[in-house]
Amino acid sequence: MIRRNRHGKSQVSGLYVHFLRIDFYKLFLNLLVLALFGGILWSAVKLFSGEFLHNPLIGSLVLFVEIVVFVLLCRHTRANKWRPPSIAVTALVIMTMLIVMAFAGVQPISNYKDNIVLNASEFLKNNDNQNEITSTIPATENAQEDTQYESKSISQNDVNFDDKAAKIEQEVLALVNGIRTNRGTSILVWDDELYIHSKNHTEEMTERKQLFHTDVGMPYAENCWGGEGSTSWDANTIVNSWMGSDFHRTWLLCPNLKHIAVAVLISDTGMYASWTFGVNETNYYTDWWYSNGTNKPPSWWY
Repeated sequence: MIRRNRHGKSQVSGLYVHFLRIDFYKLFLNLLVLALFGGILWSAVKLFSGEFLHNPLIGSLVLFVEIVVFVLLCRHTRANKWRPPSIAVTALVIMTMLIVMAFAGVQPISNYKDNIVLNASEFLKNNDNQNEITSTIPATENAQEDTQYESKSISQNDVNFDDKAAKIEQEVLALVNGIRTNRGTSILVWDDELYIHSKNHTEEMTERKQLFHTDVGMPYAENCWGGEGSTSWDANTIVNSWMGSDFHRTWLLCPNLKHIAVAVLISDTGMYASWTFGVNETNYYTDWWYSNGTNKPPSWWY
């Protein structure tokens, strides 16, 4: 908008003027200081957890350099105090950048966004389920006595294998999601369609009493586990076995995977399991590293 002042000279005002008044050099310095401060915190956490550059000496030197640069930058920006509108513009730019990177798939910001959305949806779903719960008629005294009698008649040897297998399936997923969360990788979501394929594969392995993989070219693939000789293995046994194998470990930690299913089957003489995922969620050039003539896994594998 163009206005004339009391001397008759034209004067530009409005949003355009506010935009021109932004000190972009100061804004850049503010963003740089914040980014470096966040980098120092992230580096320190990774260093003390033993995951920073996989070398304590190099990691310590890098952290020291970051701190020195941060101190020098703060001294340089001493004259650029945090005054409006710089702080408001800086915060707005940071929020905009984070939102864009989250939806553009930049890691690990995109993973944080996925986790927030997933947790929010589960929270809303749990609230809906609680609202649907209705009060029931109290059981009669005779019914309570019958229930107590039935529970006493059940022994340890009568535990249902199907119930135990279903529990192990969920425990395996929980254990792997815990490992992925500690590594800053997105958590995996259970997929019912994949579970059908996983269940069929596990049943066939149990019938054959041997491990085998899905044919190449199928839309899904899996980690296999199991054998004869014990029905007392648990979720920790399965996960530790996969984590101890280079190739199987890949599909537990792969950051591109979003959906999986785990099928466990317990027979009279053994146990078998399948960790099933959709091939369309993987990247052949980065995830299938052992199929591309590369002996060294990508950085996310460690």
